[in-house]
Amino acid sequence: MRQALDTIAPRPADRERQVTTVVDVARRAGVSAATVSRVLAGRNVVAAATRERVLEAVRALQFQPNAFAQGLRSGRGQAVALLVSDIEQTVYSALTKHVQAALEEIGLDLLLFNLGHRQDRLRGLLERATALRLRGIVIASNDVIPMRELKPLVSALQRQGVSILSIGQRLDRYGIPSVVHEETAAAARAAQYLLDTGRAPIAYLSRIRNSATGQERYRGYLAALKGAGIDVDPALVWDCSYRYAAGYEAMSRALDRRLAFRSLLAASDELALGAMAAALDRGLKVPDDVAIIGFGGIAWGEHVRPALTTLGADPKAIGEHVRDMFRNLLDGGDVPRQTVVKRPLLLRQSA
Repeated sequence: MRQALDTIAPRPADRERQVTTVVDVARRAGVSAATVSRVLAGRNVVAAATRERVLEAVRALQFQPNAFAQGLRSGRGQAVALLVSDIEQTVYSALTKHVQAALEEIGLDLLLFNLGHRQDRLRGLLERATALRLRGIVIASNDVIPMRELKPLVSALQRQGVSILSIGQRLDRYGIPSVVHEETAAAARAAQYLLDTGRAPIAYLSRIRNSATGQERYRGYLAALKGAGIDVDPALVWDCSYRYAAGYEAMSRALDRRLAFRSLLAASDELALGAMAAALDRGLKVPDDVAIIGFGGIAWGEHVRPALTTLGADPKAIGEHVRDMFRNLLDGGDVPRQTVVKRPLLLRQSA
């Protein structure tokens, strides 16, 4: 019997490996478990001296709070869902990296969801946000979002304390703070540069019909042509998905049709690089025969030859804006309805 009891009873080494709990921290600090929980939650109702005793006990015991358990108690976790419209687009990998790093600075985790240009996935995530105990949602989509249909869902989540932000398109008129690049002004600036350097006619390549950002960039292209007194040639406006292959195919079709143009403004670097490959394969010289400008500032564009002229992005700045907005929202403060990040025109060999 003694041998059996020895087998069952924990040995000293086993006890040392047991997980430290809130109760252990409370016992060491000489306070209640509720007080420890309030300190860990960052509430300001605990006296400074008591808070320091609790934190000293946390450090001494190397206590690691169970974030999931905290989420169960509070009804919310520490995770923010980043919803991207297309995970294969290069711009979203850089965005994810910087948003995650910025959120970690304020103790929030990131969950990445690929919408795949599907509105049912967006609706499904909004419907499950409470069950997932999300602290916040960041919508980073260039797709046209049916906000009139989704507004009741969004409003319900906001009332429950789920903070919702938008990256890339303006949703502030629906009560969603938005961080955006200056798409229309940037496109107009690029098109004007092509006009000023004698590169007209200018073709335009973008996903337009179902893309909010594509439409904004297209408006910039139209504004530059209108300002120069040039009528838009519908044959030089090509609507396609944001893919290298789509850019290649669009340029190939235009060359097969012998369309006359001296430059191309593409609404993504992927489209621009695909189009440039097609032009080079046909024996054209870039930029002598056709100048090309992209959007996004992806790293590969700087290292191809000819290097791609592009309207750059600043994902680090966007991540910092998202961090600051969440910090203010979690503290009950106000945030700007819209924050605009400038896109510099990075002149390289292709234009």
